[in-house]
Amino acid sequence: MSSLRQQTVAQVSRHHPTTTVSRSLMSPPLPTFQYALLVAASLLAYGGSLYGTFVFDDSAAIVKNMDVRNVATPFRDLLRHDFWGNNLTDPTSHKSFRPLTVLSFQLENRLLGLNAGHMKKVNLALHTLICLLVFKLYQVLWRDSGQFRTPFWAAFIFTVHPIHTEAVVGIVGRADLLAAIGYLTVLLLYQRWLASERRYGAVVYAGLFLLTVLSMLFKETGMTALVACGAIDLLKRINFRVPLAEFFAVHRSRLGRVFILASLSLATVALRLWIMDFESPRFHRMDNPIGATNSTISRLLSQSYLYWLNSWLLLCPDWLSFDWALGSVPLLESVADYRILFVVLFYTAIAVLAFRSYESKSREITTSLALAIVPFLPACGLVRVGFVIAERLLYLPSVGFCYLVAVGWRRLIKRSVAFYIPLCLLCTTFILKTQSRAYEWTSEDLLFRSALRVCPHNAKVYYNIARLATDQGDRATAFTFYRRAIELHPEYEAAHMNLGNLYRETHELDRAEWHLRRAIEIHEPFPSAWMNLGIVQAARKDHDAALTSYQRALQLKPNYANCLYNLGNLYIDKQNSSMALRYWREAIQQNPRHSKAWANILALYDNRGRTEDIIRTSALALTFLPNDTAILFTRANAYGKLGQYETAESLYHQIIAARPDHAVYRANLGVLYHRWGQRKAQAIEQYRAALRLDPNLRSAKANLLKLMDET
Repeated sequence: MSSLRQQTVAQVSRHHPTTTVSRSLMSPPLPTFQYALLVAASLLAYGGSLYGTFVFDDSAAIVKNMDVRNVATPFRDLLRHDFWGNNLTDPTSHKSFRPLTVLSFQLENRLLGLNAGHMKKVNLALHTLICLLVFKLYQVLWRDSGQFRTPFWAAFIFTVHPIHTEAVVGIVGRADLLAAIGYLTVLLLYQRWLASERRYGAVVYAGLFLLTVLSMLFKETGMTALVACGAIDLLKRINFRVPLAEFFAVHRSRLGRVFILASLSLATVALRLWIMDFESPRFHRMDNPIGATNSTISRLLSQSYLYWLNSWLLLCPDWLSFDWALGSVPLLESVADYRILFVVLFYTAIAVLAFRSYESKSREITTSLALAIVPFLPACGLVRVGFVIAERLLYLPSVGFCYLVAVGWRRLIKRSVAFYIPLCLLCTTFILKTQSRAYEWTSEDLLFRSALRVCPHNAKVYYNIARLATDQGDRATAFTFYRRAIELHPEYEAAHMNLGNLYRETHELDRAEWHLRRAIEIHEPFPSAWMNLGIVQAARKDHDAALTSYQRALQLKPNYANCLYNLGNLYIDKQNSSMALRYWREAIQQNPRHSKAWANILALYDNRGRTEDIIRTSALALTFLPNDTAILFTRANAYGKLGQYETAESLYHQIIAARPDHAVYRANLGVLYHRWGQRKAQAIEQYRAALRLDPNLRSAKANLLKLMDET
């Protein structure tokens, strides 16, 4: 017996080193190494796509936004404008008030210029910082336990989740990133205060309120930070099993904190409504058919289906699209729709998770659900929004979702460490999908065409492809895709208008007018359609009808610079140059960067021989458009006429450096040298350079022959 016992002990002793090695292999990395892994994962997922151009909403919110382009725009003006640069009081404003985000774009433009690559790098840096904050939040809320480090794996999944691609690589997603930093900072500071001696409560609450307001000024979702703090307090620290008679006595301090947080949250909402002047934004029906439907049943069922669809995108982020409007998600009209099964599945899953969490007395699941649901509240349909699904709005809700996924995986790994293999495969798949999706966000052509697989019945996808093809001069593709957009959605007024403009460019004026009038029939208060109808009527020399159309456009949009410009062109056709000059001046007052209006004013002065006015006006124009070659060209010609050849020559060299392939600029520099005297060799050189670029340029040929005869 003694020998048997000794033998058993010896066997245990022999196996002990093997067990120790296994645990060391399965033990988590050091915290510093964990942070390094998250940074590396972020760079691996997005680092290969930090180039490309401004795409989709970037154009309206950044490139065409004068609050961003004009670095001298004072901050007080940003406080009066929405995210797109329009006045908040404008009836067409979407009331998206994000002045601090706009300020970040403006500052970056001042320091680095409008460069899409630089701006994407800033977004990636912000996302990486957020990943570290999310990891820290997980560590604060839930302590590590066992071999599986739930906070690290949850943070890793968050870092590489493909649903974040739009927020990270789409430059306007910076609003979500900056709001997320504010939101997470509020949560972390509140949890740190609770873990301390909880002194200076009034100061802490005031600071948290201020941070929440700042987060809201980056994007509206930031206002949910205090709500999330209260939800965590309720679900994590309050024991609902306490008898009702003792409940308030036991939880008095906690309920007091929740009441204060709720009151501050209501104050934040009231502040946001006050900024909007307590007016709801006006969204087009096509932007969100679900929010616009008059059927309560259809709206409730369809909105519930959207909850399922958003959850599915988080669970399986394969269906990713830049836009989900129009026919992407048909309305659920009745409970007979097969999609009601997904709605039932969604609510059942939420109920089961909540019930299992209550039964197990674990607060992880319910707190994670709160972190997923609370930031989604502004988009949940309680108030009407201008979108069906917006993937970047899932950025903050994914904080709770990713932890839920990690909790589920931890339970699987407790049964078998073999489940580490599919977890690693999941993370690898997410990284590859994120890389692929980030690449699609490098150009509008890739982005728009990628949506055809996900939303083949979305007329807006075809519309955007057609619009891009128009900009690229591919009229055949533009015609095809505009017509397809109208087939899918016959009431698509913007598609009718743009198709009408295409027909105008091909001189098919009857078809152009039909589509423009159709756009106005669908949506009468459509200033762009009225203006373009006026352009067609002016092309037909129907000046009275054109004037009426332009006036209607200006009634709808009084500060419409393009319409004022076209009205000036109409008066030129009517031989009324003084009225033309008046409206062109009004156009540049409304938009100082309207290059065509400046060019027409300078051309009018040139025709009248007002050389000094050209010098003075072009100097003013160049303060807004410093590299506009048309303005520089007119200015150079004016100096040449005044005999100031050195100044004119310097301007021509600047123009040619910007447009080396433009033959007319070379030819006019040759004319300057021709007039200058003792510069005939240089004049010949420039004429020949112009003819190499355009062998059919008659003026260069004639001047060269004349100069050769003189020599």
